[in-house]
Amino acid sequence: MALIMLLIISFAGLLAARNSATFEQFSNNMRTNQVARTSAEDALRYCERVAIDAAENGGSSYATDAGKIVSTELTADDETAIRSGAWNTKSNWATGAANLITLTATYNSNVQSNAELKNSPSCIIQALVNDRFLVTTRGLSSDATIASDGTLSAGSEVWLQSILTPTVPVLSATGGVD
Repeated sequence: MALIMLLIISFAGLLAARNSATFEQFSNNMRTNQVARTSAEDALRYCERVAIDAAENGGSSYATDAGKIVSTELTADDETAIRSGAWNTKSNWATGAANLITLTATYNSNVQSNAELKNSPSCIIQALVNDRFLVTTRGLSSDATIASDGTLSAGSEVWLQSILTPTVPVLSATGGVD
């Protein structure tokens, strides 16, 4: 009887340990995904500021990054046109690509070295018709591994996209939009 009880207790302990490991993996996956999401959101806000500066100030405040805006306008903002944008070409996300804007060392300036983000978030800004911009960002977790062609081989990544209209349309004296 004692051996049967010992066997039942052993199985219960084994099941508890296995569940604990599963919950730990789930928790780690949620954490790495949240790190990737936060970095993608940071890149989105930064790149929106770059696009607004380019539209309103000629890129004077963010000159280096404003020069990386893809000037070839997408002819519309429907799904088909957006799919043909520069963001949808894998090589444009590789390190050193001409139009890739990467948030660099200042991103980690206020954190301890063991908590620094190992993969800086990045974005591509492309001009749209009517003085608008398509901003696409990619955030990566610290454990993400990127292949030489820019594709993710391990870790978490989050993609965010926005269509930005930097200036507010104003009605002209004749009732049209300026």
